[in-house]
Amino acid sequence: MPITPFHFGPAAAVKAAAPRHFSFTMFVFTNVVIDVEPLYFMLIEDWPIHRFCHTYLGATVAALACFFIGRPVCSSALRLWNSRLDEAQSRWLGVETRIAALPALTGALIGGWSHVLLDSLMHPDMDPLAPFMKGNAMLQFVTLGQLELFCVVTGVLGAVILLAAALRRRK
Repeated sequence: MPITPFHFGPAAAVKAAAPRHFSFTMFVFTNVVIDVEPLYFMLIEDWPIHRFCHTYLGATVAALACFFIGRPVCSSALRLWNSRLDEAQSRWLGVETRIAALPALTGALIGGWSHVLLDSLMHPDMDPLAPFMKGNAMLQFVTLGQLELFCVVTGVLGAVILLAAALRRRK
């Protein structure tokens, strides 16, 4: 399924580990952009659906494009988020709306590369190392259940750490 929220679990853990050096918003933006590719090919019923953007080369190109395009888009989304919070909510749910270059770049690159890695573990129509190598050596390295469990556990762990940090800031 394109644009799966499972990808966001490991990103929450990365954000918790390096909050000032990683933009979760840019990570999400890059993942959504990359998944426009299979969504398009699914809609026109043209297989394979995982093509250029689902290679490390393509994900790098997409991430770099997202770095430039996504910063203003994500900053606007964060401003909208903050505008919907009341005073009490904004103390612990409010976020910085300016996305510095380093967190934007790491969010976009980690977003692109982790997207290819996670999808490589489950989609047989991927050639993640194309155009340098054909095939997908990562396919079924773990079961789908193990992959989803990893994504959920890292997401919950990251969310708990981020929530605890927000609650500490609130005091």
